[in-house]
Amino acid sequence: MFKLFSSFALMYGAMYLAVTNTVGMDGFFGEFIAEHPVIYLSLYFVMISHITITAMSLSFHRYHTHKGVVINKWLDIPMQVWLWMVTSMSKVDWVSVHIFHHAHSDQEKDPHSPLQKGLLHACFFGVFDYTRAKSWPEVERIKKTIPTNKIEAYMLKNSFTGPIIMTFMMIVLFGPIWGMVAAILNFMVSPIFAIGGVNALAHWWGYRNHVTTDNSRNIGYLFPLNFIICGELDHNNHHAHMRSCSFRHRWFEFDIGFFYLKIMSSLGLAELKNVYSPATMRQEFSKKFLELIEKDYRFKKRCEELASEMNLNAHELRERIEAYYRGEKVKLEKSVRIFMAEVRRTYIANQRLKLSYI
Repeated sequence: MFKLFSSFALMYGAMYLAVTNTVGMDGFFGEFIAEHPVIYLSLYFVMISHITITAMSLSFHRYHTHKGVVINKWLDIPMQVWLWMVTSMSKVDWVSVHIFHHAHSDQEKDPHSPLQKGLLHACFFGVFDYTRAKSWPEVERIKKTIPTNKIEAYMLKNSFTGPIIMTFMMIVLFGPIWGMVAAILNFMVSPIFAIGGVNALAHWWGYRNHVTTDNSRNIGYLFPLNFIICGELDHNNHHAHMRSCSFRHRWFEFDIGFFYLKIMSSLGLAELKNVYSPATMRQEFSKKFLELIEKDYRFKKRCEELASEMNLNAHELRERIEAYYRGEKVKLEKSVRIFMAEVRRTYIANQRLKLSYI
């Protein structure tokens, strides 16, 4: 550790002398920050956070880990280089740890579960757990299965070269003092938003659209935060359907990352492979609700009674209900809507209590 700090001090000293003797103490744009440091640094942190987490979400997460989308290499490699310079992370390390996280989500081996380690630890010290997890034997075995090109292999072997380059750029742009502050903000993005925000908060509280074996939650209603981190806070949706490159499963949810992917797809820069949408969710739920009506004697009997009142048979009424859940324009009587709400409540309760009909 002493050797690392000594090397950093020497590097910073050399950068300081080089910049102050060329472009000056304020760099190219440091004087703007000096006028209103809180405003400019806050805006900078929001901007750099959105760019960085968007690159992480689209490239590392949705493309390389879960294969829900394929991104053109001329766009993907720049995103990887950006992540390497800002966070020191490489595709191989990130993908292998994330695959391991999904395999052991919220279990004892999960490297960043708030249920196992506590919320405060996961939020503020999760970055150290991530760093340790990279060298675990199980994660090392996953690494060997991940293909890499020459650029990716270089970034994997020289993880701190990227942040050194980025720090030098910050010092040139903003001067030695504000440039170092900006460089520190860069390095804080992933620990705060990716590890702390998603893997801690979104495994602690929020609502659930899907029943999963872990404690993943949706907190996308924290819209400003969810926008900054590219829709990743609809986390239960992701854990339930990992292959999907869209995290929006209900009409009121919004995934800015999938919006970007659709733009990239229209420009020929990405190919959408797997998309789980609100329409998909409605269709899936309609089948499950109809199965519940068929299996639960009370609901089956009530369905027959409602059909009789409407001069229909039970099969015809079920078809209308299924069409309604698919989003088709089907008019249903108030008594049928009340019946459907009761079925939905029972279905959700059964899922939470892990009850099933034999």
